[in-house]
Formats: sequence, C-alpha cells, structure tokens
Amino acid sequence: MTDKANLRRELRRRRMAVPARQRRLAENKVARRALHFLRPGQAVAAYVAMGSELSLAALIRLALARGCSVWLPVLPSRGRCMRFADVADSRGVWRRNRYDIKEFLSTRRCLPRQLATVFLPLVGFDLQGGRLGQGGGYYDTTFAFRNQAVALRKPRMVGVAFECQRVVQVHREAHDVLLDWVITEKTSYRCVPSRHST
Repeated sequence: MTDKANLRRELRRRRMAVPARQRRLAENKVARRALHFLRPGQAVAAYVAMGSELSLAALIRLALARGCSVWLPVLPSRGRCMRFADVADSRGVWRRNRYDIKEFLSTRRCLPRQLATVFLPLVGFDLQGGRLGQGGGYYDTTFAFRNQAVALRKPRMVGVAFECQRVVQVHREAHDVLLDWVITEKTSYRCVPSRHST
C-alpha cells in the first residue's frame, strides 16, 4: 500500500506540474483522438475533471455534436456501484458529492452494460491495461462484470491521461478492470494485457 501511495503522490505531482496552456491543448488533442470511439447513437460515459485531471469538456461537446448520448457517473449513497446520468437532460441539476466532485443528477439513467465506451480518469497507467485510480474502487466495482467473461469487450474502457502519467507497470489485483485503450495528448495506446503484469 505504501508503494501505491507513493506512486500516486508522484504521479499527481507530475500531473499538477502540467502548465495551463498545455492542458488546454491536451484537452482538444484528446477529443480529436477520441473521434473514432464516438459513433452516432452510441452511449458513452465521461467524467467531470477533479483537481488536476485532464478535462473532458471538449470531448463531451464533440460526442454530443456527433450524435452520441453522454452519461456522467453518480456515486451511490451506499456501496461502490455507480449509476450514470444523461448530461443532455434539461431537467437535470448539478450538485457536489461527498468528495466535493461535481455530479449531474438526472432521472434519465443508463446501466453500465448499456454503455459502448467509458472514458475514465486515472492517476497512472501502463501499456498492459493497468490503471492506478484514486483508490476508491468505484470503476472496478461498477464494471466488475467485464472480468467475469474474458471475451466481453463491452463497454470499451478508455483511460484519459497526460503522457507524464505513464509508468512501466501498475501493480494489479484480481478485481482490477483492465483498460482497452489510453488516450493522451501525445498518442493513443491500445493496451495489450500481459499474464505477468499482476
């Protein structure tokens, strides 16, 4: 646990050091690189950036313009299985959750299995699909069904990060849900799992 905590601290420090101008450029580059995941009529999940996370504001605008439905995570009052609210719901309201993260509340909801692609935040990643998150386990719990069927590739899990968040290897545990892709301001990575990366 100490190693993970130290790695999180270091990667957050790197992420916070990214200059504001570079952040704005990265946001637009990531949105353009995500284009081939944004197909009309598909449901995609995004997130509202917290702290120094890479913002998905440009990607969300592009997804809506291309005819996708966009869904934002809402934390449960109990447990760790998130639900997803429709960002286009005109009756929806914004609030801050217990972690002070902005959430959009809507009566229109999407089940995790109905999503085509999930764009998710991370603290660190490797090219084998390992993801170092905040440590709450919400994404791993919500999409645990992905681990129950090896052939199941839906929804597609796409990590979003700055290039400086890439590491050689993220220590994985059996319950961790792997990333299929990672998009950074530099490039898109297709993740290739390794049997020796746990």
